[in-house]
Amino acid sequence: MPDFSKSERRLLRDLAADVYEAEAHLLLEALDASFAEWREDRILSSELIGRIHEFHQDDSRPLWSMYRGLKEHDIVARGIARDLLRADKVRPELLEKLRPLIADYVRGWGGDSNESSMA
Repeated sequence: MPDFSKSERRLLRDLAADVYEAEAHLLLEALDASFAEWREDRILSSELIGRIHEFHQDDSRPLWSMYRGLKEHDIVARGIARDLLRADKVRPELLEKLRPLIADYVRGWGGDSNESSMA
């Protein structure tokens, strides 16, 4: 793991929060579609409650657990690899330190089978 300066660690914290928000937003879009179906009377209230429960168990909880277990530099590298964060949002010198981690996530090393290519 590379050494990060205090300012880089602060930036990594901010970027990690952005990555989490981006991934949470994607998950919530699907749940929002369920709310739209419910508002249009295409599904019952009980089905919506079931989908909310599934979202909590199958999407929200694992996402929260994963992010709690990763360090900020891993979150940012994973975010870039999954196109949740644009690489041009990261200072060049910090991006250079993250490149090996990004490459690991692109190759799928990071524990996520849905890794995409590096931005």
